[in-house]
Amino acid sequence: MPDISPQKILVIRLSSMGDIVLTTAFVRQLRAQFPQAEIHFLVGKRFKEILECNPHISKIIEYDHSLQRQEILVFKKDFVKTLSFKKYDVVIDLQRNLRSWEFRRGLAKKVLKVEKARFEKIALVRFKKNFFKNTTIAERYRRTAAELDIQDDGRGLELWLPEERKGEKGIGRTKHRKENYPPESKPHHVLRITHYASRVTRIAIAPGAHHFTKRWPLEKFAELAEMLFKKYSCEIVLLGSVADKEICRKISEKLSFIAIDRSDATSVFDTARELDACDVLITNDTGVMHIAAARRIPVVAIFGSTVTAFGFAPFRVENRIVEVSDLPCRPCTHIGRAECPLGHFNCMNLIAPDTVLKSVEELFLKNIDF
Repeated sequence: MPDISPQKILVIRLSSMGDIVLTTAFVRQLRAQFPQAEIHFLVGKRFKEILECNPHISKIIEYDHSLQRQEILVFKKDFVKTLSFKKYDVVIDLQRNLRSWEFRRGLAKKVLKVEKARFEKIALVRFKKNFFKNTTIAERYRRTAAELDIQDDGRGLELWLPEERKGEKGIGRTKHRKENYPPESKPHHVLRITHYASRVTRIAIAPGAHHFTKRWPLEKFAELAEMLFKKYSCEIVLLGSVADKEICRKISEKLSFIAIDRSDATSVFDTARELDACDVLITNDTGVMHIAAARRIPVVAIFGSTVTAFGFAPFRVENRIVEVSDLPCRPCTHIGRAECPLGHFNCMNLIAPDTVLKSVEELFLKNIDF
């Protein structure tokens, strides 16, 4: 048992989508350790939806990224006035930057800060030396609170939908019962090649990513979609936010069949619902990958300028990673770049649609119910 038993806890993670989804296993484990505690979560308002229906969180604090330093201080002062206590017992800072420091300063009796692994990132990007110890980001979050004796429950990420919280009033719950996460109680997704299926196989494709070097070329996505459709008569669903609309439009124009375009999503919930109706997701290294993992949808993830050693592989869900593993220039970044620094973009250009198709089929064959 931990030396302290905090009853007022603040978790901080301001951005971004994938990183916040990756906190959800830790939040559940934190709740299990301290079932009666007030657990508050400070998150960027753009990403509030990810946590909005999470039953393990007592209160969400929305943070506006546009705030300047003096505005942050005013925001903090106003927020503190709403608390029924003077300080948190523990603040767990999973962001660890200047903004999170400004907010947490003087707000807790004890502060626990995530290890940013800066040395390991520099060593891997600049010198291609891997000193990471195969720890995922989700596991790194848990280890941040090691002195609280947070136990790994062996389960995955969570993204709760409003309909899964039906009948409850808001998220401000101080009494918490054991929660059953709906995607875990549903029958496992059984991927079936069409001629064994009682229904049409549905495959989701998420071709977008914020950084260019994390995007597999759209022409290759189109070629892969064509191969899947011709071979298995499956439905293809294009997923993404409004920012991915143009990429998905260009892919659709190259297809000989009509794909289902859902690339104008403005809600994380809508994307999750679309994924729930799919058998597998093919994606770049991006936030949608973690949403699929949270909803227990098998993932084929294409990694270009980044590598799984940084800890961002699909967490505790069936998956295949497609990458060119023997490139001496890889990784060139831990977050992505606007362009290939060497101009050839071999980390993505050398990945053939056939290779990705093989990984999809490996997931199919593993799950076929003969």
